[in-house]
Amino acid sequence: MSDQQKHEALQPIHPSMAGKLDPVFEKLYNNNVANTPLKPIDLDILRTKYSVLYSYGTGPAPDVGRIYDSEITTQEGLTLKLRVYEPEGSGPWPAHLDFHGGGWGLGDLDTESHICKHICKKANVIVVDVAYRLVPENAFPCGITDSFAALMYIFEKGAQEFNIMTDKLSVGGVSAGGFISLALGHLARDAGIPLRLVAVGTPVIDDISQYQTAADSPFASMQRNEHAPTLNWGRLVWFDKLKWSSLGSTPEEIAEKRKHMPGLFANLLVADNFADMAPTVIFTAGADPLCDEGEAYGRKLIENGVQVTMKRFPGVPHPFMHMDKDLWQASEFIDQSARAIGHALYDS
Repeated sequence: MSDQQKHEALQPIHPSMAGKLDPVFEKLYNNNVANTPLKPIDLDILRTKYSVLYSYGTGPAPDVGRIYDSEITTQEGLTLKLRVYEPEGSGPWPAHLDFHGGGWGLGDLDTESHICKHICKKANVIVVDVAYRLVPENAFPCGITDSFAALMYIFEKGAQEFNIMTDKLSVGGVSAGGFISLALGHLARDAGIPLRLVAVGTPVIDDISQYQTAADSPFASMQRNEHAPTLNWGRLVWFDKLKWSSLGSTPEEIAEKRKHMPGLFANLLVADNFADMAPTVIFTAGADPLCDEGEAYGRKLIENGVQVTMKRFPGVPHPFMHMDKDLWQASEFIDQSARAIGHALYDS
């Protein structure tokens, strides 16, 4: 089985990761995952299991005032599903929009439900979780454009339809959802939508299609964590190929369509303008291949005068925030994200 087929590190922890992982995570992983046989990837099966993939480490989430599902129809006539988390009380409230992770091809409104509940309760804000379309059956960058359309809709109609204070909005997500949220920071600035905060965890930033191997990446964490559990180089490549395959069946067709796409949709580091962005929180994971590129993006913002908070959680892999039952890093990620969102939306 090639590296590209290793969609999940479902094998004992790789020797190269010795000494890099929190013992609490190692025990959790070894008890629940490490002895599961590695099978070829099946996207349909993985989609049915993705939202419970890390449930062995997920703690209970608090009750909130109300949770309901809704739909919006965007200016382009696209229908998107939402899940809305309301605090106790009568509102109106500030709102945080969440965009789930899943490598552009996985994830749904259940994927980050525990995080959404915590943010709703602890920050006392409405959380709107957005179900953007997935690749490969929809063409990339559908996740970005769908999410921006949802943000535009909430900004324009959220007061009447969702009891939202539309001058007090933040966005956030993890992994691919982190990329989406950071991209929306650029798009919202250019469209005159005043975001109060962008808060992301373990975001993908770079365009890895330009590299043949992990050694080609300019980011040391890609080599350091090439064989990390839960997300490794092989899995990143698999998801990257899935994303770009949504544009066509041949390299030439894909390359032609990419020419007409804004560069930042493939690589946030090549955005034209990093100035005048919303305050940004970037949380990374020490045992994640994507760690260094997330921090490189944060430094780009800082160099352009943007208020940035960055923190690297040691000893944990890419999806650590789903394991708050056992990992202090996950509990802190959730608490600090909620605190930052609450401060931005109420104190600004």
